[in-house]
Amino acid sequence: MGIWMGLTLTSCKNTPPDERKGITDNVPTTSTGLDKSMLLSHFTKKDEAWVLPWSNLLNIHFEEIFIDSLEMEATVPVFNDTLQALNGEIVLVEGFFIPVSETGDENIVILSAFPYAQCFFCGKAGVESIIDVVGAKNLPHIKLDEKIRLKGKLRLNRDDFDYLIYILENAELVR
Repeated sequence: MGIWMGLTLTSCKNTPPDERKGITDNVPTTSTGLDKSMLLSHFTKKDEAWVLPWSNLLNIHFEEIFIDSLEMEATVPVFNDTLQALNGEIVLVEGFFIPVSETGDENIVILSAFPYAQCFFCGKAGVESIIDVVGAKNLPHIKLDEKIRLKGKLRLNRDDFDYLIYILENAELVR
């Protein structure tokens, strides 16, 4: 049934979405119509990547919808406009390294806002507090709970239940 489905069915933290105003015409917009450049201006850039604080990742809410392919209702994320503006962008995010060794694939890595004892897997946080790291490049041996910074392409995921709701593609360790 996939990693995300199992995770989303067991825990989700509801946070009301930001209310945003000030729509302008003839400028790049998010899927909800807000000015993407205005939304991105709230972030700093470091080494060609938008610095992404966890507070932005944690600021989402969830809804229940019927998924035809699963023939059941599932909890799915509703991403705010700020996150939608970062979708597909190169981001830099700092978090705690959590290998998912029980899958037998050492290439599956999770970046968490919290150390393992407080993270999603121990029931202390929601699925919005972890990032699925795929296609990581040349990661050295990293210990559980080591705080690291990764740079990669952020992808928001609402409908592929084989992955988490946040995916960091082609991630690189940043020292």
